[in-house]
Amino acid sequence: MTWVFVDFDKKYNRSEFDCGEPDLNIYLKTQMSQDVIRKANVSVLAVNQQNEVIGFYTLSSGAVEFTNFPEALKKKIAPYPVPIARIGRLAVDNTTKGQGLGKELLFHAIDRVEEVSLKLGVRAIVVDAKNQRAEDFYLKYGFEYLQNTSGPRKSLFLIID
Repeated sequence: MTWVFVDFDKKYNRSEFDCGEPDLNIYLKTQMSQDVIRKANVSVLAVNQQNEVIGFYTLSSGAVEFTNFPEALKKKIAPYPVPIARIGRLAVDNTTKGQGLGKELLFHAIDRVEEVSLKLGVRAIVVDAKNQRAEDFYLKYGFEYLQNTSGPRKSLFLIID
């Protein structure tokens, strides 16, 4: 299967998307367009040749307290809130799982953040893993745990060099 990455547009068919996570399905189908209009995030879609959405991710900006980073890293970052890009959501349709789209979506997001970091202070990418499977996915690609996180969701980060 082939796909391309495009910025969100209502013209792409979102109606059949199912990643197995109801919250993510609903977000894509009913809330994403509102967030884009409100500039709450930037949403990128992976679409197939039939213009059907088969994956997506969202990026927004934020900051994380310096104290949440591991001691070994604190010598390399400024001692005040660290500017970050946040991957708010990343999902792949069940029909496409196992074909490498999740990895490509993640790397596309990282590349986009690296480009921005050349012009704007962004030091890390942060993601809140929704479940253990998501946590394992991000760890596989070099993300590390932020310190001082609580609750069922683990926050992970990747430093932008």
